[in-house]
Amino acid sequence: MTDDSEMPSDNRPSPAVSGSNERIEPLGFIRLYFGGRYIWIMTGLFLMMIIGPLIGRFEIVTTHFYVGDLLVGVVLLAAIRAFFKDRRHFVTCITLGIAAILVGTLGRYLPADDQTWFTVMALSLDTLLLSYLILLISADVFTTKEVDADTICGSISVYLLISGVFATVYSIQLLVDPASFFLPEQPVGADASLGPDRLMAYFSLITITTVGYGDITPQSELARSLANLEAIIGQVYLTVLVARLVGSHISTVAYRRLTHEDSPPA
Repeated sequence: MTDDSEMPSDNRPSPAVSGSNERIEPLGFIRLYFGGRYIWIMTGLFLMMIIGPLIGRFEIVTTHFYVGDLLVGVVLLAAIRAFFKDRRHFVTCITLGIAAILVGTLGRYLPADDQTWFTVMALSLDTLLLSYLILLISADVFTTKEVDADTICGSISVYLLISGVFATVYSIQLLVDPASFFLPEQPVGADASLGPDRLMAYFSLITITTVGYGDITPQSELARSLANLEAIIGQVYLTVLVARLVGSHISTVAYRRLTHEDSPPA
């Protein structure tokens, strides 16, 4: 005769199926791409910083309109989309972005002496826009209590935005003082597209990642100080970011386990 105490209870969940409510959504990436706030900004920055140096100098259809202009426009549209619901941030982003595009485009039709200063003004507006986006996104990333895919995309976006800010600053310095950097012979003509100079975008990326190939080197004291600052900021950001994301993830998992254990059985 079998003892009833040895029989498994129907009310106790089996460990093998206790996590069966957690499903992997096959279309989760597509939903993230079209529904996330920061993945569009991250994609635009990847295009501008990585694809831009390959094709950014090429003109499209008419003169004075380059592929780089299109990539900068993608970043601006992504920023507008991310902060569309907040009127103050939306107006600030669109104002800085449109002003930078108009000033940079106008400078192309002016004499060479005036063109340099208009380009400096456009790059300064780019710097303000990118810096503003860094403040907005980092404030969200470092204050969120739950880490998800959109948070990770925002974290990557901030890292690329920091590189973009330094790229625009290097581009300004190169325009004002061409001797501030040692540059290899450029394979094509001068980069007249909007946004940071493609060589300076490349130099900024290898500086923030501390790769340092040595093909482009800062020569002036100010350029070296900026390069040092970017390298330090890049490493400190990654250290703090990883600690923050891991800590938030552990806290979230611990909270879910605690609430699951405390919940009464069905």
